[in-house]
Amino acid sequence: MRQSMTLSWRFLASKLHQPLPLNKRESQQLLTLLNDSFNRTLDRQHPQNLADSEHSPDDHIKSLLRSPLFGNQRSQNVFSSRGVGAAQNVPLVRDLMFAVEQPVQYLKQQVAAGKANIDTAKSALDNQMKKVLASPSLDPKESMKMSEIGSLVVNWLWSSGQYERMDFIKDRIFTTRLMPFLVAEGQYKPVWEWLQRSCADDGQLPTKESRLLFHKDTGFLLKSLLQSEVTYGRGLESAVQMFMTNYKSMRLSSHVSSVTAQRISAAAGAYLVWEFASHDASASLRDNSINDLGRSIDYWAPNHMVAPYKALVDLSHPRAPNASRALKWMSLIEASDGHLAKGGRQANVRIGLRTVEVLLTQGSTKEAARVMKILQTMFASEVGSGREPPNSEEGEEESSLRSLNLLLAT
Repeated sequence: MRQSMTLSWRFLASKLHQPLPLNKRESQQLLTLLNDSFNRTLDRQHPQNLADSEHSPDDHIKSLLRSPLFGNQRSQNVFSSRGVGAAQNVPLVRDLMFAVEQPVQYLKQQVAAGKANIDTAKSALDNQMKKVLASPSLDPKESMKMSEIGSLVVNWLWSSGQYERMDFIKDRIFTTRLMPFLVAEGQYKPVWEWLQRSCADDGQLPTKESRLLFHKDTGFLLKSLLQSEVTYGRGLESAVQMFMTNYKSMRLSSHVSSVTAQRISAAAGAYLVWEFASHDASASLRDNSINDLGRSIDYWAPNHMVAPYKALVDLSHPRAPNASRALKWMSLIEASDGHLAKGGRQANVRIGLRTVEVLLTQGSTKEAARVMKILQTMFASEVGSGREPPNSEEGEEESSLRSLNLLLAT
């Protein structure tokens, strides 16, 4: 009786739990049978050869990852020679596409996961700017403002402790990409804090070389702010006022030396002078701003550029251009046999050509011809010495003016 019950129990148990293969060889045989059955079923349902190079899913994913958008190194190492791992790397493709198409949301995810870094932020800012410029429907400034990616980056800098350390200002690509969004969003406060703290903290740097580099990085930050204000903010007038406010603040501070103020302001000041010299921008400046910019040159410009910068500001005045300083400067260049122009030949050529233009407009053809002769003598490689040999029957002034007309016609 007991034996029959035991047999019955074993029979029922065998029905509920089928026994596993008894050894490794039987397990391998079972797996082979299952694979063969699956492949036959797949061939019946989808007769196309999946190993065909034109239709292989592995090759399709490889082609996506080999795109310059994702870089080559990663895509070459993701797959083995047999294409193993394609399915596992589909999420990678999805993440990369998400980072390009939705950079703001991607950056938010990275920040929330604690994975964000400066490179992540730079990539997101770059992708967002490309997205803004590629959209024909929205005004770029408005689109940048609506994205709020600048504020997102500042908040991340704060939460990660980098806002206080300010190591990020050494990365000029990062500041160049961040500044347009902060200006478009009207987020000026953090930038002013960075500038003020940079000026005050330079005494903590150990060497003269480290302080010089830090001043240049800070100056680049200021220049990026002004460039963004001109392009994406309130224009040149506002940029000049920002520059003057910052410079006056540094000069009045007991923590900032005149040398530091000059180093930080030089690149930004030069940018404003040349931007003002462009015909499109000069008319937007008020006379008071023009005068302030001109007077500030004595304090921030290198010694060899004070005179030419002042001459350029006078030449570029939209309502009362004056060539007096420029004429004196060109005469000094001639007297020095070009030595004074060695530090900035292209800049001096531009000043000379602008001088000629103003003089011709004012009817001073003789002076214009003299400046043109100086340019052809001292800067022959830049402007050329004329297309034709001088005519012995025409005077020196007529020859120079003819050369000028040939030059301006090119």
